[in-house]
Amino acid sequence: FGGNNASEVPKFALRDHKPFKPSPYSNIHLFFILHEDDKDMAVKIEEYFRKGYKWFKGMYDYARLLFHTEKGFSIVFKDKENPIPEIERELSNRVINPEVKYIAVYVTPYGKFEYDKEKREIYYQLKEVLLKRNITSQVIDSNKMREQGEGWVYSLPNIAVAMLAKLDGIPWRLNTPHKNELVVGVGAFKHVDEGVQYIGSAFSFGNNGKFNRFEYFLKDELDVLAGSIASSIKEYATVNEDPDRLIIHFYKTMSEKELEPIQEALENLNLSIPVFIIAINKTESEDIVAFDNSWNELMPPSGTFIKIGEAKYLLFNNTRYNGVNYSKADGFPFPIKLKLKCTQPELLQEIRVVRELIDQVYQFSRMYWKSIRQQNLPVTIKYPEMVAQIAPHFVGEEIPPYGKNNLWFL
Repeated sequence: FGGNNASEVPKFALRDHKPFKPSPYSNIHLFFILHEDDKDMAVKIEEYFRKGYKWFKGMYDYARLLFHTEKGFSIVFKDKENPIPEIERELSNRVINPEVKYIAVYVTPYGKFEYDKEKREIYYQLKEVLLKRNITSQVIDSNKMREQGEGWVYSLPNIAVAMLAKLDGIPWRLNTPHKNELVVGVGAFKHVDEGVQYIGSAFSFGNNGKFNRFEYFLKDELDVLAGSIASSIKEYATVNEDPDRLIIHFYKTMSEKELEPIQEALENLNLSIPVFIIAINKTESEDIVAFDNSWNELMPPSGTFIKIGEAKYLLFNNTRYNGVNYSKADGFPFPIKLKLKCTQPELLQEIRVVRELIDQVYQFSRMYWKSIRQQNLPVTIKYPEMVAQIAPHFVGEEIPPYGKNNLWFL
């Protein structure tokens, strides 16, 4: 965290030490996009961001985010059912200064679980409209604000962390020594309406959790995915040196057919490095789980892993840390299942290598910047899944160029 202070629990560490690195932009312009019925909500949000609310002391105090707003720049639309044409018209009338970094706060009148599909689509359309103008955005549900009343204060730290990450700040990073390796995450999301599975991929150019570029593909575009991984290795090698190993976090067990184009791409680069593939699956209630009988709540401590078969492991990702009071509000997530594979199988006989690979999955679970709570899935799987969930809603299913190296989807 800030001042190079190490800690395990973000919600306390951010309060005590501040973020690892603030946003690099000195001129951040925040503006609102809202329906006319939500003007009072926008006034409250700006006040909370600027001056704080209850124990949350404001965006600068919590996330070192310093911003300004400009009178008359925010957009208030009238048509709740179809606001995009109105918003686009208003955006065209705004002077966008290339020297300024903009972030839009969209106060949505429709929640995430809105039944009406067309109303849900507004969220995606607006994200795309803004990305095309190189503007990132934060969505806030006005109905949720009203319903939760004073309890909404608990949303503010999550919003602060997500906004800082979208503005290229680093809320926290992994306290691990640098290694010369490339980690690629491949996640997927199946769209129920279309019955089509989309694959997203996120690239990390180091083991400290710093992500660089996002892509996404249709399920059958494995050769394109392989080409994308190869170009990432090339890019990595031009900045650093050839990586010592490639680690792929995959959302399911990778078949030989799926691995083949990736190995081919590596051969074309004249790289004879080991490729480790870690299949990462969520467990369900009827799967294998384990219990800690020494603790009333039975959940094993965070970071515990258990061998359950040949190169198969259960990993517990939760917020039960040693010496830290556990909050029931953090829930009791099921463990995740890991299956390890390597193009040089003898390397998996070394317990040190296995421990390193599992620890890395665990550490990447701590890099989720949409919330101050640790997730049970590593961001190498979670982030691509989030991209694959949103991108198919865009025109031509294309992510605007600005959206390929920005955490806009948080």
